[in-house]
Amino acid sequence: MNGKYKFLAAVIGLFLLPFLIISGHFVYGNTALRKNDMLRYFEMRTLAGARIIANEMNANYNLSRLTGDKKFREAGAEGRRAAMEQRTKEMPFIYSELALVTAAGREVCRVSAGKDGKPAIDYAKSGVFEEAAKTAAPAGAVEYGEYTPPALILAQPVETSGGKPGYYLAGRLSLAYLGEVIRLLGKNSLGNFGLLDGGGQVIADSMNMSTVRPGIQAPREILTLVAAAQERVIQNFTREVFFKRRASLVSVSNVPGTKWWVYEIMDAGDIPSKGFSSARRVVLSGVLLIVIFGFVAYSLALRWLVPGREEEQREPEEK
Repeated sequence: MNGKYKFLAAVIGLFLLPFLIISGHFVYGNTALRKNDMLRYFEMRTLAGARIIANEMNANYNLSRLTGDKKFREAGAEGRRAAMEQRTKEMPFIYSELALVTAAGREVCRVSAGKDGKPAIDYAKSGVFEEAAKTAAPAGAVEYGEYTPPALILAQPVETSGGKPGYYLAGRLSLAYLGEVIRLLGKNSLGNFGLLDGGGQVIADSMNMSTVRPGIQAPREILTLVAAAQERVIQNFTREVFFKRRASLVSVSNVPGTKWWVYEIMDAGDIPSKGFSSARRVVLSGVLLIVIFGFVAYSLALRWLVPGREEEQREPEEK
């Protein structure tokens, strides 16, 4: 009886050991493929999201559409004010207020879409205006309020006949609409889908972390990947990031024309296990077959290799 189990253990073990080694490589490879597929999926989603955000920024958050209008540039104070009022009436959910400021910092006029719960900005003393006046180029920054949606503060030069900026069109543009776009894009996200500003703060995300804590810094994994992308001067970077003994799948894509980044992140352990279950079933089926083959091998060994075993089985039949 002991010999029987030794034989079974030897045969099963001889076949099982190499099979498990090969199966380990198979399962590891399957896991790596699932991670790679998920990373490629994230890359596709963030690239598409970045293009959508860029289109929205160009269509709805672009003061140059107003300052580039010849009628606006050549109009007087009242004509410019009328054009500004028309813009705020057309999109009051975005254009909270607009102001026209001279190059010397004197405010010419201001129009507002209504009370948004935020105090009026002295644009002439804002960092955005100072940067625009210094560089003679558009400048902007994101403003975070404790109880109000983030807003984009912009300053756009208005060229005069001399070719130099004679005025600056400044404004506060609500990012609530852009936040809804981000949440819609991340509706089916397996992790968290969001938008970062140039300083690494979350403007909006699908898990609403930015709503609970306005101006929250993005997770370290995302900031690390953004820094790596900027260092390599690439617009998209996707990889598995390890931080504090935790693996995360991260993809970041730059919003063209801005310093903003669209990101998606999830824990590596949260990948859907459909493919892994299939691989596990294959391995378990192989182990079961090896055990069955072990008993078959023992039966055949008794029949073919043990002397007189076949005659003993025939004697009862002859009697």
